[in-house]
Amino acid sequence: MKKIVIGVCMALLSQLIADDLKIAVGAGYKKPVQEVLKAYAENHTNVDAIYGNMAQIFTQAKQTEIALVIADKKFLEKQKELHFEHYQKIGEGVAVIAYAKGVTLTRVDDLKEEGIKTIAMPEAKKAIYGDAGTEFLQNAKLYESVKEKLLVVATVPQVSSYVSTHEVDVGIMNLTAALDSMDKIGGYIKIPQSYYTPIEIVAGSLKACEVDKACQELVAFLQTPKAKEIFVKYGL
Repeated sequence: MKKIVIGVCMALLSQLIADDLKIAVGAGYKKPVQEVLKAYAENHTNVDAIYGNMAQIFTQAKQTEIALVIADKKFLEKQKELHFEHYQKIGEGVAVIAYAKGVTLTRVDDLKEEGIKTIAMPEAKKAIYGDAGTEFLQNAKLYESVKEKLLVVATVPQVSSYVSTHEVDVGIMNLTAALDSMDKIGGYIKIPQSYYTPIEIVAGSLKACEVDKACQELVAFLQTPKAKEIFVKYGL
């Protein structure tokens, strides 16, 4: 009888842990991750996902029992307060310049043109595409020419929103965000890879994930053809 009671208690505890699975996701990957989690939920328990810039994610991860973080590997590795057990690659991030409807942009040097009056980009310390954008402007020797046009905001979704409503002429963001807004923007051009450090998008497992069956099942699902199909659709 004692063994049965213990077994029941362990099963209930396991279920509670699974129900409480929490992950954090970089704001620029909200749409693909939401779609992946929807597919995952068809045969698994729901996942509580928190979205935000890197500063917000690190704060949440320190204050709550976050098991998994989906973001840029470079940002995860350089912070000192969280220890990741391992990383699983999801895809490669691509930086682009999206432009509003009615704006003409065919090459990166067009940012210097008088017709381009405002350029939005995420803050480098909080979002990897802000970091990539800064590298690009400096390596392409454009920064001095466009620095007065820059509008720095907290997240990629904010950049996307400003371009979509033409509050700015162009915005530096990820391909994922641009593809998700194609009906609202004029278009985009890819920033040559030679201008910024490669961006590797990963699922970083914290200690809580290593002892959580539900988290391990989610990590495994991220490598399935279904999940990969969704990530590829969003430019990863």
